[in-house]
Amino acid sequence: MPGQHKYFAVRVTGGQEENVAKVVRQRVEANNMPIYSIIIPPASKGILILEADNAAAVLEALSGIKYFKRLVYGTIPESEVMSIIKARVEEEEFNVGDVVEVISGPFRDMKARILRIDKDKKEAVIEFLDRSVTLPITVSTDMLRKAKE
Repeated sequence: MPGQHKYFAVRVTGGQEENVAKVVRQRVEANNMPIYSIIIPPASKGILILEADNAAAVLEALSGIKYFKRLVYGTIPESEVMSIIKARVEEEEFNVGDVVEVISGPFRDMKARILRIDKDKKEAVIEFLDRSVTLPITVSTDMLRKAKE
């Protein structure tokens, strides 16, 4: 179907997905580029998905960005992109006392226990299990997942 947007996967340096997405967003807004969405898949490190008319627009938006590695050959079917988005919408339900793992940020891969939850702000106060000094910190629930027992 002509005129339909396509989804392109791009490789970026792991851990720099948000930084690259911010730079691309600024370029798109400043130069009115034909990029319609930028998706950071939560389960895939080092990958961004851009919705655009063609690969040339994606490459133009990413040219010169330090952490951009390459455009992945081909396009991603819309059904697969929608399953990624829906998987994120169905967020985990956390409760006080749950043991969780931090999946992003400076405390990545550390295990913690939830002390308090603010569901409206999507924040949790946690304390780390493997530290001698227990210092509670507040983090976004997007940075947490339930730890595997």
